[in-house]
Amino acid sequence: MKKFFLFILFTGVLAGQVLYLFDDTRDETAGNADWIIDDDMPIPQPSNPGSGDDWTGGISDWGFDLWDSGEFPFTLPPGTEITYGDTSNPLDLSNFDVFVICEPQDPFSSAEKQAILDFVHDGGGLVLVANHYGSDRNSNGWDSPRVFNDLGTEEYFGIHFNVSGESYNNFSDSPDSNVSGDPDDPLLHGPYGDVAAIGFHSGTAMTLHPEYNSTVRGHIWVSGASHGNSLVMVASATYGAGRVVGVGDSSPVDDGNGNPGNVLYDGWTAVGEDNYSLFLNACYWASGGTSNIKPFIRRISRSPQFPSSEDTVTVWARISDDSSPVYDSIYFRTDGGDWQALPHDSARGREYYFHIPPLGENSTVYYFVKAVDPAGRWSVSDTFHYQVTQGGAYSLDGWTLIQENSHREFYFDNVSILPGSYVIIVRNCTRSQFENFWGVQLPDEVVFLNGGNSFPVINGSENYTLVNAAGDTVDGPTISMSSGHSIQRISPLDPAGSPSSWDVVPDNLATPGSGANPANSHKVVINEASDASGSGNYIYEFVELFYDVITGVEEENSRDGHLTQVNVVSSLKELDWLNPPYSVYDVSGRKLLEVPAGSEVRDGGLKGGLYIVMKKGKTHPVLILR
Repeated sequence: MKKFFLFILFTGVLAGQVLYLFDDTRDETAGNADWIIDDDMPIPQPSNPGSGDDWTGGISDWGFDLWDSGEFPFTLPPGTEITYGDTSNPLDLSNFDVFVICEPQDPFSSAEKQAILDFVHDGGGLVLVANHYGSDRNSNGWDSPRVFNDLGTEEYFGIHFNVSGESYNNFSDSPDSNVSGDPDDPLLHGPYGDVAAIGFHSGTAMTLHPEYNSTVRGHIWVSGASHGNSLVMVASATYGAGRVVGVGDSSPVDDGNGNPGNVLYDGWTAVGEDNYSLFLNACYWASGGTSNIKPFIRRISRSPQFPSSEDTVTVWARISDDSSPVYDSIYFRTDGGDWQALPHDSARGREYYFHIPPLGENSTVYYFVKAVDPAGRWSVSDTFHYQVTQGGAYSLDGWTLIQENSHREFYFDNVSILPGSYVIIVRNCTRSQFENFWGVQLPDEVVFLNGGNSFPVINGSENYTLVNAAGDTVDGPTISMSSGHSIQRISPLDPAGSPSSWDVVPDNLATPGSGANPANSHKVVINEASDASGSGNYIYEFVELFYDVITGVEEENSRDGHLTQVNVVSSLKELDWLNPPYSVYDVSGRKLLEVPAGSEVRDGGLKGGLYIVMKKGKTHPVLILR
């Protein structure tokens, strides 16, 4: 029966695949933690995921990226003993290449310690991820630094995790770019990309002891620290025939996608940090660095973001592998047409650049990147799309959004905004998490930017100023924020510093991605900023910009510059030609109201501003003044 279970367990595993075993025997989900790849164990489900979101765990993206590279992650379930050399145990360490332990809350037994040490000594890989001193989530007197030290990491590997009474046992450093300058460093320059910076949010440093293990080395240090044996954030060593990696904080592996009720944050793909590259390179090195992984495609960007029919679109992607790809292409098509393939035009290190030629107005362009390595293993990226506009996208490159009181700055790089649309800068969450929290569906043209947990930080009294690339103030400073509230611009023409220019409402009435009252000033303005009340909800705080251009309306070049052919009323009821059925849209094309035949004329409490009334297939611009 056990042999049959072993067969079922490893069905689908191909020869040469690296097998990873993630530990969940040490209460890794205690408290507000979820350091597992999935709550289905030992094999995550579904077995053919489309993304890390298909698995439920705080480190599901880590597991998924290994799986997506052609490797195979498993989980050692709670209540299972850690063994090595037990042929009756299908989850024995001897059946795996790398053992990953992320924030254990309970100590290992003597037998389990010996099993782990023997596994590494005989050629296994071990990846240890700690947290700060005092991160005792199950209140039993043990935290992960103490558990790892008790395992013998100092005596056998030369790695000591700092605990009580030692410096930097609970610190944050994000982003930290104090990395080794060794161009051959396998953790910083591996098949999953280069690591220029990582982020710690309440982690512990490590102290190295080469007198116990002469192979121990540091890879990343606390900002400003010398490259010695103290204040180390990432370390590695060999032990016998095996390899060990130690990291002093778990926040870089957190993907924000855990079980409901846990407050998690996305550090895996944090802006300005290379956390995922570090940990995937570490896994590859710990496995022996001999497997032939699939090409790894990440960080796909394009410019311009909102191209017109005259624009050539540049798409670039980071493609990493244990060897250089022998073939890579971008595939694109418009609407329902055939896929066309183009090779890259240029490359800078691991960055590959592709160019999609100009395409017709209003066409929707879909594209993805494919890469093949010398062994014939291939990967494709997600499919992205954009709509070719009629022109007018405004570049914010080099602009800065400044937060005063607790001074912070957000710098715009390769960001454009469409006329009548928005840019949203959020504290630290994904677009889908943001939409779920605020109960909105952001239109595709809304640009969503993650501030990497450093912008905005709203506690009350903050105000905001928008500065262009020349250093000129474009808008602001705004009125001061109020904790638990949203400030919403009444009109782009009103001065940002005047209280009468804003509605101040409870933050649950925030309207991200909508609600602007365009005045056709042709300026980019600060339109809304909002706190996010509730424990742990600060990651959803945001500041919103709006490009104040009226779209979808004929504009006459009259001498006084005013709009013509626009109905100006205080209520839709004043339109003598209007009778149901009709629909009302905002200027970005979002339907706000639909009034069926037989109903009375109504406007649903629309604020003052410009709207498009659709009746019998014709559009009628209406400016409501209130």
